[in-house]
Amino acid sequence: MIRIIYASSATVEFTESKLMQLLGKARQNNGELDVSGLLLYAKGNFFQILEGDEQKVDVLFNKIEQDDRHGSVVVLDRAEISKRAFPNWSMGFRNLESFDKSQIRGYNDFLDRKLTAEEFGDIGDEVISLINQFRTI
Repeated sequence: MIRIIYASSATVEFTESKLMQLLGKARQNNGELDVSGLLLYAKGNFFQILEGDEQKVDVLFNKIEQDDRHGSVVVLDRAEISKRAFPNWSMGFRNLESFDKSQIRGYNDFLDRKLTAEEFGDIGDEVISLINQFRTI
């Protein structure tokens, strides 16, 4: 079993309605593949963890990389895991634009602006920490 944590930039504007459509499709696909995870969205940036069978996660991630709604896709972490961090979530979701950021330990301004691929690489540890916080929020 593996996990992939990645960041990407939206290439189109995502309204709340479009985010909910994306989430519904992700939950359906992930449920069929037995992939779990969490999707965070803020200021045109996606931060996501996918976890499950290596082959299935790789197939899903390759689809995401080919999706023209995602640009600057950067893998922040890829690791073998013995258990899932989000076992009960086919795809958890938070739109961080409407989230009380005071609840986030070590809040960083990267949530307040659209980022470049280079910046994604620079903030990998912060994104991983952010995702881990949502296991308990």
